[in-house]
Amino acid sequence: MKISLNWLKEYIPNIKKNDIFIEELTSLGLEVSSEVKVKKDTVIDIDMTPNRADCLSIIGIARDLSAIYKNKIAYPKAIKFLKLKHSNILAIDKKISSSYSALIIKNIDNSLKTPFFIKNRLDMCGLKTINFVVDVLNYVMLENGQPMHAFDHDKFNGNIKVRFAKNNEKMTALDGQNYTLMKDIPVIADDKKPQAIAGVIGSEESSVTDKTKNIIIESAYFTPNLIRRSSKHFRLQTDASYRFERGVDPLINKYAIGRVLAILTEHTSIEDFSFNHLSAPKVAKHINRSILVKPNLFESSLGIKISDKFILQTLSYLGFNPKKSKKGFSVTIPSHRFDIGIAQDLVEEVARVYGYNNFKPILATNSLNNIKDSTNQFDGYSDLLVARGYNEIISFSFIPKGDQSNHVPKTKIASLVNPISEDKAELRGSMINSILNTCAYNFSRKNNNLRIFESGKTYIKHRDKSIIEENILAGAISGINSESNLKNEQVKLSFFDIKGDLLSILPDVSFEVNADIKYIGKACQAVIKQNNKIIGYCGEPEKSLYSQYSIKNQIFYFELMIDKITPISSLKYKKISIFPKIRRDLTILIDDEVIASDIIDAVQRKSFNYMITSKISDIFYNKSNLDIGNKSMTIEFVFQDKSSTLRDEQVNDEMEKIVLLLKNKFKAIVRS
Repeated sequence: MKISLNWLKEYIPNIKKNDIFIEELTSLGLEVSSEVKVKKDTVIDIDMTPNRADCLSIIGIARDLSAIYKNKIAYPKAIKFLKLKHSNILAIDKKISSSYSALIIKNIDNSLKTPFFIKNRLDMCGLKTINFVVDVLNYVMLENGQPMHAFDHDKFNGNIKVRFAKNNEKMTALDGQNYTLMKDIPVIADDKKPQAIAGVIGSEESSVTDKTKNIIIESAYFTPNLIRRSSKHFRLQTDASYRFERGVDPLINKYAIGRVLAILTEHTSIEDFSFNHLSAPKVAKHINRSILVKPNLFESSLGIKISDKFILQTLSYLGFNPKKSKKGFSVTIPSHRFDIGIAQDLVEEVARVYGYNNFKPILATNSLNNIKDSTNQFDGYSDLLVARGYNEIISFSFIPKGDQSNHVPKTKIASLVNPISEDKAELRGSMINSILNTCAYNFSRKNNNLRIFESGKTYIKHRDKSIIEENILAGAISGINSESNLKNEQVKLSFFDIKGDLLSILPDVSFEVNADIKYIGKACQAVIKQNNKIIGYCGEPEKSLYSQYSIKNQIFYFELMIDKITPISSLKYKKISIFPKIRRDLTILIDDEVIASDIIDAVQRKSFNYMITSKISDIFYNKSNLDIGNKSMTIEFVFQDKSSTLRDEQVNDEMEKIVLLLKNKFKAIVRS
């Protein structure tokens, strides 16, 4: 919405220089998109949020600013209709309009030129000038937020009716388009046919021109949902519908039409007019509803103490008519605030006027006591995966219909009744579809080396039709371990790479071969267990999924159920020794049936004093008759002391003990 700064200063004269003022608007929640200097004025374009329809006018913005500048605004002069004169309103459907005003003016000279100040302000705010009467209506709309419409009385057949259209009624609108109406479209009609789509656009037939002498001016409150439905159905948004569908002040239409009459009488003589106003007993549900804010709610919510004087003053300027008692602050919701429903909304009102920049970054007392924080656990795993070269992705929880039918039973698929598009028709039952879709996207763009992960929810339909949600951490690898260079040898990523990555973030898990996971191929799949409890799966995706996403590159996938993982309570660290290590190799001849890992386990279980690591460095099978049924194995041992440099005698003594162990347990023969 575009506004004139000079126009706004008529209500808030002590506005500071532009940069500070722009910051104040943004702090209030009225984010400034741009500001452009036009001669001696400045045009400010504000990105208005849907909940702040009350600020779609100069007065609405001034009302918000009045709480900062401590300056009560004075509403412009309007003619008051103390005694209602008869006009030809006959029937108003209260479901469409619970408050409707109509003003009929006879013998008006509409050929007059629009006053310069009105024309200039309409132009700066992005509205075209049309003719005297219509320009005044648009000016008042920008001033106080009430859209109005003018009909040519001589082209209007009989009485004004606000009703729902009949099926297949026709109307040619002001935009020159022909519209076919349905029975749920609200219209303004005469005795014969519709003359406007209520709150959206008027009919070309009854439009006001320079030659119009007798006019009907409509000023009403229309039910927002009905206007939104009409606007969406015809894909037509006007300045009027933009305001009506967000919610115009239900009690301002009578004042607005009086304001129009006041401006008209300043520039031309009006002798003959009649006015009528019809209103339901309860115009809108929110009007005059009371809310009690407990005394400590402001401090407990915001984390700081705000004076009662500031709270009362702020709410008063914003139109809430606050009253303080022992129970707290009692306020009345004004007619222009559709967005206020609970006490916390009033806390927000005070906070935005106080200024969010004035709050210190501290945690509000007792505000998070009952909230289970499950994000820290994932963040830890996320950091570890990123450290190993993974990139985090974010994808939709929705997937195309039928994409998961090969691995999720049809009865368990959560389908959307009214999906926003065909490719978002089902909720994912597993993360593999999202991961593979991202892989396919990257492969098609020649990005073949991938390490990706994502956290999100999966959704499975239960027998009772409820939806079971599960927090999942999933990822995939594909390609080679490093980019092409002369230093590092390129190795194709395999199942053992993804297993190693998982062990790096969850060192206490184990992997067991399994062939029951439908979306992972039977030849390469495993369940991931922690404390004998299944917490996830990993392996290579099933072949049909490769075909489904047109993937030719080999992929290895993992999926962890975050809520089932038991975090490691504490980590123990050993001080790194500053003294040198000593390495010794031992080559033995041993029976071919002996497993290499059994030898390493036996040595490590013995807990030799100075040995810190041991590993198999070489295995050799000799085809000679002497070594049939045996194998030659080289074991590397590393020794180190924490307090001093080891001597050869100490290491030799350890090696003798190791040799004795291998001879006795495995009948090993030491080779020279």
